[in-house]
Amino acid sequence: MYVLILGCGTIGYNLASELLASGNEVLVFEPDLARYSSVVNTFGSIALQADGTNPDSLEKAGIRRADLLIAVTGDDSSNLIGCQVAKLSFNIPKTIALVNNPENETLFQQLGVDVIINHTDVILQDLEDSIPDSHKPSFFEMPLSENSHRKIFRVHVELESNVIGIKISEIQLPEDTSLLMMIDGRGNSKMLDSNTTIDIGDELIFIGDEDSIRVLNNWLTM
Repeated sequence: MYVLILGCGTIGYNLASELLASGNEVLVFEPDLARYSSVVNTFGSIALQADGTNPDSLEKAGIRRADLLIAVTGDDSSNLIGCQVAKLSFNIPKTIALVNNPENETLFQQLGVDVIINHTDVILQDLEDSIPDSHKPSFFEMPLSENSHRKIFRVHVELESNVIGIKISEIQLPEDTSLLMMIDGRGNSKMLDSNTTIDIGDELIFIGDEDSIRVLNNWLTM
């Protein structure tokens, strides 16, 4: 899978690290020289010191063959514009965006961002509205594209989960499945460090094929 990442702060850096470790092709856009240099020094030539909202930069990066664009800068305008350009100009299959200001979430939804990560509210309201409280799932999935067997899926860690307190390194990840992001119950991103533990209220966001999703979900939500 070919993934473009806009922004290389803590979240973008962790995403790049995890995706590369899982065998994916990654390209990071980071205009800040210090952050760009950090990526290149750590991972090699997988970054462009460029604005990821610029169509020319995206074209140079080969966006037409990309499977996914993830916009995780600290600026909501940049994240939204990046996703819009990717969708409308290049017809990229899926977009994920970080929303730093919760007041902007509705706008992101209205303008077609596929998966929205809200720093202050990571509960899946669309599922809560339609499912009785006692039967709310901890699991949500979305295909990367209409004909793709790979999906983005999100798991909310609930009180009865058997994974509370375990380290990320102990997650039994099936082959071809990647942990993209981890958000705590207050909406803050958590470091994807091998020693980071899973807590009640955390939300874990993965990419994997359909069979792997089922295996991992069964293990996470037992």
